[in-house]
Parts: sequence; C-alpha cells; structure tokens
Amino acid sequence: MALGLKHQYERRGYLEARLSHHWRALSKPQGKRSDQQRLAAIDQYGKEIESLSDAQLRTEFEKLRDGIDPIHLAKSLDDLVVPAFALVREASRRACGLFPYPEQILGGLAMVRGGIAEMATGEGKTLAAILPSSLFALAGKGVHVITVNSYLAERDQEFTQPIFELLGLTSALLPSDQEKISEKPDAYKKDITYGVGYEFGFDYLRDQLALMQCPHPGPRERLREALLAKKHPRPSTVQRSLSFAIVDEIDSVLIDEAGSPLLISQAGPDTPESDAPYLRALNLINSIEEDVHYSIETLKRTIQLSPIGRDVIYDAPGIPWESLMRPWEIYVLNALKAEHFFTRDIHYVVVEDKVCIVDEFTGRRHDERTWREGLHQAIEAKEELTPRPENIDSASITRQRFFAQYEITCGMTGTGQESAGEFWHFFKMPVIPIPEHRPCARDVLPERVYISRETCFSAILRDIQERKQAGQPVLVGTRTIQVSEDISELLKEKGVQHRVLNAKQDEEESDIISTAGQQGSILIATNMAGRGTHIDISPETLANGGLHVILVERNESRRIDRQLIGRTARQGQAGTACSYVSADDFLFEHYEPELGDRIRNSHASELGQVDPAISKSIDQLQHRVERIRYQQRLQMAHRDEWLDQTKKTLA
Repeated sequence: MALGLKHQYERRGYLEARLSHHWRALSKPQGKRSDQQRLAAIDQYGKEIESLSDAQLRTEFEKLRDGIDPIHLAKSLDDLVVPAFALVREASRRACGLFPYPEQILGGLAMVRGGIAEMATGEGKTLAAILPSSLFALAGKGVHVITVNSYLAERDQEFTQPIFELLGLTSALLPSDQEKISEKPDAYKKDITYGVGYEFGFDYLRDQLALMQCPHPGPRERLREALLAKKHPRPSTVQRSLSFAIVDEIDSVLIDEAGSPLLISQAGPDTPESDAPYLRALNLINSIEEDVHYSIETLKRTIQLSPIGRDVIYDAPGIPWESLMRPWEIYVLNALKAEHFFTRDIHYVVVEDKVCIVDEFTGRRHDERTWREGLHQAIEAKEELTPRPENIDSASITRQRFFAQYEITCGMTGTGQESAGEFWHFFKMPVIPIPEHRPCARDVLPERVYISRETCFSAILRDIQERKQAGQPVLVGTRTIQVSEDISELLKEKGVQHRVLNAKQDEEESDIISTAGQQGSILIATNMAGRGTHIDISPETLANGGLHVILVERNESRRIDRQLIGRTARQGQAGTACSYVSADDFLFEHYEPELGDRIRNSHASELGQVDPAISKSIDQLQHRVERIRYQQRLQMAHRDEWLDQTKKTLA
C-alpha cells in the first residue's frame, strides 16, 4: 500500500497536467449536439413556450416524466435537457424575475453530465443549480442540494421554492435542529431537499445503524418472508436512496472537510476519576523536553516519543491506571499536540466553559463537533476546563465514500482547478470552467512582503486609511480569529470605525457581510470561504473603485486565497485586491522557517517590494503543503476502504 500511495503522490502533478484533455472530452455532451447548439435549441424552445399559461407550463414539464427510463437513466436525462432547461428558465423568469444567463445554463449542462462547474464568485450559482435539480427531480428519486452551512441552505430553498412550485415540484429544507428531527422524513420525501452536507451524511449513518438492528433471516426463514415482515418490520429510516447530489462549494465540502470523517458517537461514562488521565498528562509534559524525550514533525503535524521519553512517561509517579481508556502514551501525545498544534482563537474558541472547534477553512464555529480519541479533552485540560466525558464511536464514514454512493454527484465552485486531480481520483468528476457573464475588471495588485508582522500590519493600516478616505470599502480577510482581533485593536487605536466577523459572530453574519460594500465600510473577516452572502456594491462605491480586498498572509490552500480575492469585482464590476505577507506568518513559522529568514534578510522596502524569487518560493511552499494534505486524505480514504473490506470479510 505504501508504495502505491507514494506513486500516486508523485504523479499527481503529472496527472493534473496530462488528463486535462480527457476531462475536456468527458465534459462534452454525450449526444450529438455541442453546448452551443444546446443553448440555441433551449432559446428556440423557450420562444415556443412563452405564450403558455402557468398551468400549461406545469403540464409540459410533467409530461417530461414519461421520457425517464430508469434502466438507461443518464441517457434519458440527457435527451430531456433542452425542453427541461427551457421550461425551468421560463419558470424562473415568471416566479422571481430572473432569466438565467447563457453562462448559468452552461453551468447547468456541466452538472447534468456529473461534472463540476467552475463559476466565479457572483456568477449566480444558486440559479444555475435549479436547472439540473429540476431535471433530476423528474426521475422521482429525490435530489439533495447540499450547501456548506444552514444559512445558505435556508436562503437557497426559500429563493428557489416559487420556481419549483410553478413547475409542480416540491422542495423542503432539511432540519438541522435536533428539536425538529421528526420533520426529516417529510423533507426527504420532497422532490428536492436542501441541507448542510454533514446532515445528509449523519442521517445516512443513523439509518445504517437502524438497519443493522434489524434481524437477518436465514435461508429457511426467507421462505416465510410475509410472516417475518409482520414479526420483524423494517426499522424506521428517514432517507430514500442516495440518487442525486448537487453540491455547492463542492471543494469545501468534499476536500476541505474530507480530512475529518462523518462520525456518530455517544457520550461515555462520566465518573469523578475520568478527567484524571488528562490532567496528569498535562502536568507531565512540563517536565519533558523536545529533541530529548520527543520530536515534532511540523509539516505533517505529528509528534513521536523517543525511547528515553517513553521510559520517562511510564516511570512517572501518579499515573491513574484504573481510569485509562487507551495506552498511557496516547494521553501524553495528545497533551503535547494540544500544546504545540492547537491555539485558542485559531483552532478553537472557548464559549461558556466549553471548547468549540473552529473550521480552519471557513472560520465557522462547530459547537456539535469534538476531536477524537481524547484530544478534545486534552485541549480542555490545557484551557483549565473540566474535560467532558469522551464520546464512544457508533458509526463513521469518510466524506469521499459517502458521496461516492450517489448515482450522480455534481457541483459548483469558484475554485476547482487547483483540486481537479483529487476530484478525478476520488469521484471521476471533471472540473469544467464556465466563462464569466461579463469580463472581469479586477485589479490584483502586486503582493507585498514584509520582514515582520509589525511592519506588515502598519502597511495594512495605511492602506485601509487611504482607501477609507477615498470612499472605497475595504474587506480584510484574515486566517485566524486572533489576527482579526489584533488588526481591529490597531484600528480602534486610530479611531477608525469598522466591523469584525469571525467565529464569535455567526448569528450576525448575514447583516455584517451585506453591508461590506457600502461607501467607506471596513470589514475584518476570518476566512470568507463558504460565507455565501452577497455583498451589495453601491454606485458611489463603484465610482470610487469598487470593493478593495486585503488578504492578510497566505493560507495553506491557494483555493482559500482565491475565494477571498473573488469577493471583489464580481459581474464585471470594478474592484481591487492585494495580499500582505510577513516573515512571521504561520506558513513559514510552521512549514519552512528558512524561508521566513530569507524574507527577514531580503531588505524589503517600506512598500513591501522584494525579489520576485521570494514570491515564487512562497507559491512553491503553498503547493507542497497542499500536496501533503492531499496525501493525508488519500491515506485516510485507503484506510477507510481497508476497514470496510475487513468488516465484510469478518461478517
């Protein structure tokens, strides 16, 4: 297995370059007509149905169900694309006054073929998604439209419902509130169900647990099937079959979140002694030394005990052996990881005496999630909180394996090309670039690199103040909560009014983001990936240059940087963007300190101008980190497959 992983890891770049022509071939329609020909046919058909009444429009759409062949489902759907898209487009015009652009139709065509439509931020992905979702709904098997958060799911379902109703289709929002769990079966019975990705996955796991409790009849019992059905009725499940999945921000759902599997667990026993191992391990790590008792591999985020270190921790007095749930060294390693790899207001926040995980890619707080195998309790002990009882795993599945079970999985994103190889490897989904409706007018300024965080922040403050005086709104994107609050404090000292959005203001998110385009507005946000809320740009703002985006330090993933920059200059509007980097940034400190030293010795100017070779080195470092993350997801997927095969063999 190790050799195979190494081979795939080394060849990833080659595959991304060489398979592009295969993806282009696969992205073409399977029938005889090209996308441009289909656009023309949809326009022609649209003219023919303009005079129909609403009732006649609905009847014409319902008639399309007769063309669905469950045996040759993909081909029959492909044959219905032209009339279905034309009818949906007309329904959209009547129900909400929006007529999908040709580019949105191209995005819909890409998704119908099981591809990923790469559409720039602001190109109207929500409207594009109604085209394939309506077509898939004709099969009568249920369509899941998956978003990255509950706000977007609710917003999109409310926006699209009048369109679906005009076509005679039903839609619903999948509840994420546990108090409304009884409403889930009805939501799944609708033609189209909107919801958060992990909710679909957790419901699948709950259904599987319910089915596992159902008795399995033997050969003789199968002859008495009717009797058994009465004696052992099928357990209650909420989902229908996994047929069609349309995933918004698909790279966030299938790649950024793929590092953690979907997991259902139950609270373990809570005894007075249950927190003793975490507290003793926390106390013990203060008496051992790095490079003597343990070593840290920062790039892979791993810690290993040396033989001397292992002897020391097992010879230490006061180990609560009776309370251990795993080998003692795991408790010590978790305490070390909590100390070296997890930082408050970056990886987690403390809310009401509880450690709440912050998603590193979206900046969102996830109160319901916990780290596994005692790590969460180690972090709580570090924060001098009472460690909660550990959860006991009941069922789990990787996101890759869950979404691969759908008959057709497709999606949309503004940043798919960077992960095209991974999408192809796991899902055989091509990334299909969709042209922008209007030419992009974004002015991306040269990156500015500084020798220290202090000089970098000073330059950012000057940039903000100059833009504010000119009446140009500014969106400052930070990697962590701590940096957002540091910049906020500096602005307060200067008397500059601004707003902050990070994991601590989730409930105010929509209002905060929606005002970011007002003249002279300043918003500091922790990671804008998957935020989804539209930023309205006023005419006065456009006259002053549009929204200005400041990227504070590079992220581990280039896609996250691109998502932030994509917030400005949407739909051909004016807008500017600039990234600021310092030698003290996380990327250098944790992955390549030598590059940070090069920046400090580069004699950068006050304007942040450095040798272009340094920016190229930063690009290369970012790419290396992405490849390591890819390899880790690959290994996790292989491990999941191996465990699944082992269970089947033992069953």
